[in-house]
This record gives sequence, C-alpha cells and structure tokens, in this order.
Amino acid sequence: MHSRGTVETGAADWLLSSAGEEPGRVRLQWASGDGLADLPVGPLFDLVRMSGRLGMAVLRELRHSDAVVGPVMLAGASQVLSFLVPPGSAQQWKAWLEGTGHRRRRAVAAAGPGRVLRCPRPGCVRRGHVWLVRPGGPLTDSGALWAALRDSEAPRSREGASYALF
Repeated sequence: MHSRGTVETGAADWLLSSAGEEPGRVRLQWASGDGLADLPVGPLFDLVRMSGRLGMAVLRELRHSDAVVGPVMLAGASQVLSFLVPPGSAQQWKAWLEGTGHRRRRAVAAAGPGRVLRCPRPGCVRRGHVWLVRPGGPLTDSGALWAALRDSEAPRSREGASYALF
C-alpha cells in the first residue's frame, strides 16, 4: 500500500513531466508566492474547462457510467473545473462545441498547446485551487467526457440516488 506522501509525490512528478526542461521553475512556483504553477498544455494533456455546476454534474455522470475519470482540478474562485484529456483533444472539442449553447454561454471550452494550466501541487489547496481527482493516472477519454456532458443534461429520474464525488 502506498503512503499519501508517495502518491502525492508520484502525482507531482507526473505533472512535472509536462514542464519539459523547466521542472525547477514549477517547483519554485509551487514553493513560493501563491503556490500555483503554470504548466504548459499540450505535451502531456489538453484541457476541457466547464463551469462549476455543469462540471460537477458531468463528473457525477462520469462516475455513474463507470468511465475512467482522469485528473480534474477545481479553481474555486472562478468555479471552473478543468478535466485533463489526451493531447490533441482540444481541436476535437472545439468542433463538437461549435454552434452549441455551451459555446455561446461560455460554459465549456477546450484548451490545447499554447495555453497553461495554473495549478497547485497535488495534495495542496492554494488560492481555492484543488485537485478533485489527482493527476498521475490515465486521462479522461474525450468521447466519454462528451457523452457525460450530453447525459448530464438529459432529464432523468434519479430520486433516492446518492453520488459521492470523492
């Protein structure tokens, strides 16, 4: 069995691998200032960002469907969830979102290379940013995430159901 420190270190190492030749910069950002580091999007993961209420419904739907849920970070102040998806997925998401109400309302957005994820070290909460699902495992499949988004909006009776997020 892994200790919490070993798991957190593994998750941090996984994120540091996205920093390319700058893991020292990321470690310094985590250790100083507001404790948030800017990780480049694209090499290791792309992002799908959702408004908090919608994102939490999608997260519940993913778990309800037994889909693999990859890393998810909540930015508390803005109430935005960032789902980490495979590199290259942002382009697919942009096409899927074209013409939808999500895009018009800016409730869902995709980010690929050239963007950054401002995040805390795993196991830490900094300025309201927290990992709801720790990095280091598989990424969330874009198709499963898209299906969860659609299914979370479908009217369904779930009376008496209880869903734990953690």
